[in-house]
Amino acid sequence: LYLPGAVAIWSALIFALAGVWGYSQALAGDASAIAFSRRAYACFAAAIGLTALMLILVLLMRDFRIEYVFQYSGLDLPGHYQFASFWAGQKGSFLIWLFWGTMLGLLVQRTAGKSEASVMVIYIATLLGLIFILVRQNPFVMLAQSPVDGQGLNPLLQDDWMVIHPPIMFIGYAATAIPFAFAMASLWRRDYDGWAARAFPWALFGFLVLGCAILMGGYWAYKTLGWGGFWGWDPVENASLIPWLCLTVLVHGLHMERTRKRFRRANYVIASMAYLAVLYGTFLTRSGVLADFSVHSFVDLGISRWLIALMATFVGLSIWLLATRLRKVPTEANEDPILSRGTFLVLATIAISISALVITFGTSAPLLTRLRANPGQVGPEWYNLVNKPIAIAIAVLLTFLPYLTWKGDKFGDLIKKMVAPLIGGTLIAVAFVAWKVHDALDIVLVLFAALALATNLHKTISKWRVGGLRAAGGYLAHAGVGMMLLGILASSAYDESTKLTLEQGKPVKSNGRTYTFTRYLPPTEEERRDRMEIQVVEANGDSYSLYPRMFLNQRTQQLMVNPDIKKRLSSDLYISPIQYDPGQPQLALSKGQEGKVGDVQVKFEGFDLNANGNALAQMASGKQITIGTVFDVTRNGQTTKVRPVYRLNPANGQVETPATDLPGGGAIRVAGINASAGNVQIEIGGVANPAKLAVDVTTKPLIEMVWFGLYLMLIGGGLAMILRFRDARVLERVAERAA
Repeated sequence: LYLPGAVAIWSALIFALAGVWGYSQALAGDASAIAFSRRAYACFAAAIGLTALMLILVLLMRDFRIEYVFQYSGLDLPGHYQFASFWAGQKGSFLIWLFWGTMLGLLVQRTAGKSEASVMVIYIATLLGLIFILVRQNPFVMLAQSPVDGQGLNPLLQDDWMVIHPPIMFIGYAATAIPFAFAMASLWRRDYDGWAARAFPWALFGFLVLGCAILMGGYWAYKTLGWGGFWGWDPVENASLIPWLCLTVLVHGLHMERTRKRFRRANYVIASMAYLAVLYGTFLTRSGVLADFSVHSFVDLGISRWLIALMATFVGLSIWLLATRLRKVPTEANEDPILSRGTFLVLATIAISISALVITFGTSAPLLTRLRANPGQVGPEWYNLVNKPIAIAIAVLLTFLPYLTWKGDKFGDLIKKMVAPLIGGTLIAVAFVAWKVHDALDIVLVLFAALALATNLHKTISKWRVGGLRAAGGYLAHAGVGMMLLGILASSAYDESTKLTLEQGKPVKSNGRTYTFTRYLPPTEEERRDRMEIQVVEANGDSYSLYPRMFLNQRTQQLMVNPDIKKRLSSDLYISPIQYDPGQPQLALSKGQEGKVGDVQVKFEGFDLNANGNALAQMASGKQITIGTVFDVTRNGQTTKVRPVYRLNPANGQVETPATDLPGGGAIRVAGINASAGNVQIEIGGVANPAKLAVDVTTKPLIEMVWFGLYLMLIGGGLAMILRFRDARVLERVAERAA
């Protein structure tokens, strides 16, 4: 073991156990133990911070003696991807989860109030489970010999979004344990009042952070994977969605408890389910049980029993406390009329809970069918089928919820208050039907999603005018849900996809656009991946170029594809490469070197820096740089000099490589220049078979509504979270004065 890292982990374990002991003594009546416990926890947090720092340092130093560094990094990785190697493997991801959980615990201490001791005992216990896993699977194991280079990072993870997406995801995972700790501590102490107010902002925080991580993951999948989607119902995707849905239910349940003394018993169950969903999802994706069903699932590293033990511990704790205490929790009788805010909130939470349950069932299908000869899983079609009626129900409830009162309303009076947004939402739905939405269920979903967007947006504006945006957070979040539902339906069910084979230089018309594969661009120092340039001309004459990527990862020998996207408010044009046939080969020639394509013999004589002015002077002035090249071209026994040029605009990085005609037909162009190697890459067209590129061209209508809807939901939730944290501080001050 790498001693500094191993010592830090073991020290963290000792300090965590000391913190639990100290808080237990405080619960037994020793008031002085609180100070000891806080110091022990501070040392625990410092030890975890030091452990994380150690792993970052050995990764950045590329110390391949350490097995984890060897497995997930390499000499060729840029610095930010080398840093992201921290969470590329199981051990690092557990450590980043533990790090965020530990840091959040410092804030939990300050917000727990008089319940600090009981809350922190439960909360530290959730972190101890992660520490035991890291003690069992230490990230600082060293190899017997020191390799020269590492195995590298998975090419799919070499994306800027993946540098920030996993850490945010693990903040969300860590945050789910906080409402759980408050709930279990409340049951443990039989103190059923006050925990909801303190847990509410933390539930909102977890909802926001996990939602933000899901947004980032969806956008990464959309712009990187080349399959045209942002959600594939993969088990790893569902492992974050299920606890997020549980947190959504918990946020609304805690709101009901704070305002109406309702949902008090249910909230204990939901807080437990949110955290247990994280543990269950972790077990499914990290124990190896889904290795044959998910491209994202980790293989088993020998921690399956630890994960089962961790899950069983907290399932047992939850069941015991709920079974022995829940009946004693006082709650208000349900006296709300049908057309009331309380009833509709309850129905909405039931709908979301049903969605979480069916997604859990679908995700667990490989586990539930393991006893069969051929275990199986359910596909995206099943998830879409069962969730569409639930989405419609949620849209219906969100349509009327903004205008309902706690006391109840008459339907006629309710409609009178909603006239303007109802008209606006109906017009949006009519536009969708006029466009192409004709399926009956889709029309119903579009109608109520549009109405939910209109009514909640109208209420947001009304609240903003009266009391500022602080009071409008919930309505803004619900408007985001309506917008998301419209975007998801339009972009997923009504996209248009066409497969085209583009011959280099030959325009192809499809769906009102003209596509021309103009050239292949080899890797450069700035752009490390091969790119294909496709010129697109719209029906109105607008022209632009897209650059999808297709390249072979040299370490893994995987063929990787990345799409390129032209984004508009109305729709995205999404082009993903399928297959590339280079046709005539490219030649890379150094000075004096010869090559042959078809019947054309080519010899590179050298560069001409004065082809269009002085290239060095152009470089110094920042103007467009023109570099000339000189080739001897021999064909049919005759040799001719040709001088193709390569133009680079330093201001925007745009490159121009005009073709130069060859004697006897065909053309030559400079595809790239490698200044450090002193060679050029050339393409000779019209001599051998032309290059061909097969692409999948997809129009994704209104997909921007998915992202904008999520933004609105997160912004609205953020406004509500700020308000609730302020409320919690006020509550704390009142409690201090009372004491």
